[in-house]
Amino acid sequence: MNKVLAIAAIAIRNAIRSRIVIMLLAALLLSIVGIPLTVKGDGTMAGYVQVLLRYTIGFASIILSLATIWAGCAAVSLEIQDRTLQLVVTKPVHRWQVWLGKWLGLVAMNAVLLAFCAAVSYGLLRWTTRPERLDEQQVTVLHDEILTARQEIIPARIDVEDEALARLAEIKASGELPPEAPESEVLEAVRRGLLRQYYSVPPGAIREWVFEYPAALEGNEPVLFRYRVSASQMNFEKIKGTWRVGREDNPKRYDIAKESVPSTPDSFLVPAEALAGGGNIIVEYVNDNDRPITAVFNPDDGLRMLVYAGSFAANFTRAFLVLFFQLMFLSAIGVTMGSLFSMPVASFAAFCLLLFTQASGYIKTVAEEAIVFHTHTHGGPPPEPGFWDAFFRAIFKVLNVVVAPLRGPNPLDLLADGRLIMWAWVGNVFVIKVILYSGLLALFSAWVLNRREVALPGT
Repeated sequence: MNKVLAIAAIAIRNAIRSRIVIMLLAALLLSIVGIPLTVKGDGTMAGYVQVLLRYTIGFASIILSLATIWAGCAAVSLEIQDRTLQLVVTKPVHRWQVWLGKWLGLVAMNAVLLAFCAAVSYGLLRWTTRPERLDEQQVTVLHDEILTARQEIIPARIDVEDEALARLAEIKASGELPPEAPESEVLEAVRRGLLRQYYSVPPGAIREWVFEYPAALEGNEPVLFRYRVSASQMNFEKIKGTWRVGREDNPKRYDIAKESVPSTPDSFLVPAEALAGGGNIIVEYVNDNDRPITAVFNPDDGLRMLVYAGSFAANFTRAFLVLFFQLMFLSAIGVTMGSLFSMPVASFAAFCLLLFTQASGYIKTVAEEAIVFHTHTHGGPPPEPGFWDAFFRAIFKVLNVVVAPLRGPNPLDLLADGRLIMWAWVGNVFVIKVILYSGLLALFSAWVLNRREVALPGT
């Protein structure tokens, strides 16, 4: 282990001598302080805080990610090119110890830089949101909606499976089902249509949601509800409605009237005392529009309940832990590519691999498509999948299996929205990105370095 730590110390000293650390500190400080001064958000204090959490820290993490990739590639490839690595491998040092030492050096440097970024951003956040600078309404909004950690709870979904199957049977019996249309796609379209129908609220009508309230989250904090509603008519400025919230075992409801801009996220708070009682939480929406406007909620994200589950400081810490694990994974990619190729090729390959991991959503979409390459003549039947369609779809299915474990939400989006970052997810990111994927890269790099004659003349 002393050999690994010695190699890590050499990697850190080389980075400091090349002034990389000083340049990164300057770039991080400039981004953390400069972006909030140039990007004002929506002009409110809440908008400023979200810019700081989502974009400022996000830009700083991008700087660290790119620098980590470059430094990881240079840590091995440039030393092979300059033949300085010969001084190490000619000693009784295993090749896997070389990889691990370089990786630990990068990890230690990233830990210091990310801690600097966290300390400056958190200090700036607390300084700009100190109570004496804000009015009472701003303090309430920040405390209840942003500078908090709320667990998101979705409502119970309406089961439309039996009705959808009955509708599909009617379509087939009437001969309206096109012969070239896949039955599964038609059934899915019927499901979506039924859900949209159930989540539409005509004028004067009432729509009800049922939320299961976790007993472990009982407390005195108000409950936040976020929603998005659209109108059945275009160019409709605002939708009037009344929300009624209460416990299942308590007939009394807490009412709040809202005027919402169509398709724009909105929210409202319900005091904890208004939810006294037992059972599930019942949420009703009454369409109060004078004009014949139907309010339409998206079945997927039309309404969410967010319950207080912890402090913002703990949530902030968990977000930076996820970012740190991501940098550890990128360090493994950089050192691995530097072990395989020369510096230019290693950098290109590492950045391509980074883009590949970031395109997991597109890979998933292509893997689920029935046809990848096709042409469709106007008015003609849809083409059947060919050989190349099946071949490339199989490739994308394999790629999807590889990148699926890396897929996940952006921790800064969760942090800026006041949503809880769970320790279980943080642990999962550590196991997948650090233990599993970085471990596989380490084994592969050690195998390559054992077969690479880096200590011979001309290598």
